[in-house]
Amino acid sequence: MKQSPAMTFIAVLAALNLAPAVFAQAPGVPAPPLPAAEIAPFETVQTDTNSWVGRFGVTNCAWFDLGDGVLLLDTGATPGDAKNFLAEVKRTVPGKAVKWVVMTHLHPDSNNGFAAMLPTDVTLFVNRRAMENVRGIVQGAKGKTPTVLAVADTVVLVARTQTLEIHATAAPAHTEHDLWVYVPASATVYVGDLVTSTRCPMTSDRGTDPKGWLTTLDKIEALHPQALIATRGPFSQVPATDIKLTRDYLNRMLEILKEMKAKGAAEARVSGELFAKKIGDYCPQELDAINGLELYRRMTPDGKFPPAKAAKTDAPAPKR
Repeated sequence: MKQSPAMTFIAVLAALNLAPAVFAQAPGVPAPPLPAAEIAPFETVQTDTNSWVGRFGVTNCAWFDLGDGVLLLDTGATPGDAKNFLAEVKRTVPGKAVKWVVMTHLHPDSNNGFAAMLPTDVTLFVNRRAMENVRGIVQGAKGKTPTVLAVADTVVLVARTQTLEIHATAAPAHTEHDLWVYVPASATVYVGDLVTSTRCPMTSDRGTDPKGWLTTLDKIEALHPQALIATRGPFSQVPATDIKLTRDYLNRMLEILKEMKAKGAAEARVSGELFAKKIGDYCPQELDAINGLELYRRMTPDGKFPPAKAAKTDAPAPKR
């Protein structure tokens, strides 16, 4: 029986377990030391004729041969990871330059590696709401400078080798400026941190809006993807189940916060309530409290989550 590209892709994912362990992190809290398994040499896999994905450090990055050049999806957490990434791109797609970079969001664990690419004249795709933040990422570039394209809705790249869809969240979701990428040929969605099946969804970014996040999950699920690839963690071969995990967590969090806001509860009481009520089986209660309190502080009486004021810095958004 001849396998379809999507079926072959799923078989490849099943054979490879990238990024088996993940550490969630609160803003301002140093990351714990990574165990030996996390600092092992990078791993990559070719998912189809013109696409690859790999774990570099703790970050899953992807790259696509578009015929006239290579497109990168995220750049890793450190310059060292990015250098390994670029070397692997050169090995797997020899003789073709990196011409495009898509950033799913601007958190350091996803894209601090971009500094290793500077100076560069690549075309950089970001959510239009990230334009004011991009200056902090490209600052210091001398000579060549990136061309930055703001994605407001959907950009479809039709190349000689394949088609990619770059989607911007219509409103803030995990951050104020998420992007996600859909590859129709393999029915794969590269979700950034929008779906987190093996670790706690982090809602502590200053721009997180669980309502916009839920709307985005609906749009991703409507594509009936065969696989999901997140910034961190193993690949998902049961997208509907993993989307539901993230959706259920966000809905439960909203339910608790709405109840507390209606009562005008003090933060200490909210924290206690979050400890008392189990939100997600895969989310430690300490992180439930961090997530919930950060949202509660921004939540308005009518249930909206306006972004917190940004610190006066050109640096990328804080870590998750």
